[in-house]
Amino acid sequence: MNSKPVEISMRKTNWRSIYLITAFTFLDGIQGSMFFISLWPYLNTIDPTASATFFGIIIAVFSFGQAISAPLFGFWMNKAKTIRPALCFAFILMLISNGVYACTEFFPQHQRKYIMLAARFLIGFGAGDMAVMRAYSATASTIKDRARAVSLVTSSWVFGLVVGPGLQVIFEPFGYPGFKLFGLFHFDMYTAPAWFSALTDLLSIILLWTIFVEEYAGILTEEEKSNPLITLPKPKKLPISICIATRFSASFIVTNAETVGAMFCMAMFDWTNKEAVKYFGLIQLGQSAVNVFVSLSFAWKLGDFVNIHNKERITTIIGLTIGLTYHLLTFAWPFLPEKVSGHVEYSNSNTTEIIGCYKSEYSWCSYTHQVPLLAYILGNIFLQSFAFPVALTPMAILYSKILGSRRQGTMTGILFMSGSIARIIGPILISTMFEHYGPEATWGMQIGVISITILLWIIFYSKIVPLETSPKLKPGESYKYSNGIKYKF
Repeated sequence: MNSKPVEISMRKTNWRSIYLITAFTFLDGIQGSMFFISLWPYLNTIDPTASATFFGIIIAVFSFGQAISAPLFGFWMNKAKTIRPALCFAFILMLISNGVYACTEFFPQHQRKYIMLAARFLIGFGAGDMAVMRAYSATASTIKDRARAVSLVTSSWVFGLVVGPGLQVIFEPFGYPGFKLFGLFHFDMYTAPAWFSALTDLLSIILLWTIFVEEYAGILTEEEKSNPLITLPKPKKLPISICIATRFSASFIVTNAETVGAMFCMAMFDWTNKEAVKYFGLIQLGQSAVNVFVSLSFAWKLGDFVNIHNKERITTIIGLTIGLTYHLLTFAWPFLPEKVSGHVEYSNSNTTEIIGCYKSEYSWCSYTHQVPLLAYILGNIFLQSFAFPVALTPMAILYSKILGSRRQGTMTGILFMSGSIARIIGPILISTMFEHYGPEATWGMQIGVISITILLWIIFYSKIVPLETSPKLKPGESYKYSNGIKYKF
């Protein structure tokens, strides 16, 4: 039987602060994904010696930085009992690091990939502020409003992740080498995302210290903690662990798709570097349109429905199943009629590129079948874009309810750390697998991971329930809480 939390006070949610945190989260999501389409072509342009494996490492260090900082920022938030210092530090760090990324070309060629590596690590470290903002949305809202507040912040982050690559299309007309900003800094389709991100970081700092008002309506006050009639049991480990594992799986799948997306399209559909940036960006833009619908549905209507009717679990399973369907649709099945084409040299006025599947580099080119372009485009826009917002948003609502009406900074940091660890392991593993074994192996691994995650939710369905405040006990039952153990004789 589902346990439903009860309201602990008559406090009200400060929606102005929630909306501002939602905006910060959206901008963070954009920074987390906007670079993925252009990063490989940019690295390949400024340092042609950089390998696909090193590219995977550059992708991974962003999440390595986030994995370190997310629980630290969450702990900082809990101890300081305020989010301003942690958020300000994160915004400043990302602002400086984006500037360094945009100036990578100023360094000698043999140092450029390492400068890019360091910049992406520091940007990732700053992105650990997501744990702080997600935890704030849960603890700044009442239990009645929590579904909407968490949906807003979670959906805005997922929406930012999807919109980010699509924004790259806006910068594509600048081309390369573009022009000089203030006669000194390079501004082109590769560096424009970094300059844009630095500007949003500056804006976030200004808003944080001017109009943001920090209030908490969803946690027990000291007076309520001392009230013997109001008790908050310790959260249960099993549902927390499954939510953390799901976060890992979803981040693993999404990151892997982002990491090999450009390389996959260039090998599968004979796209040039510029075409990969443009067309893959357009696919992401299509995903963004669908994601707007999904995000707004959760934030304003669907989130409340899921919360009131306790549908978080089934909705999460549905989202994961849609993700599984996408991978089955875009798998390079042996029965597909066409195989990928061999490589050819493509020349324009500035450069000469090798396009197609480079058989001397990829041994799998000779036997891999070509995924239909239409299936890949439609699958990304109408399945992939639905899958993980539908899975992660209700899971985030449920996770906050599983933790209960307490400060959630550290535990939310651990949740985000699991996703960051997936984003560390995923790019290195997937880029190496793609390079040596091709799309069949990489897609097969994705299918295995998501299938196991679905099974966990089905098997432990009855255990993944919210934590009840002051739960009713039957004779002989007991539970632990912060002030001791409560019994009923």
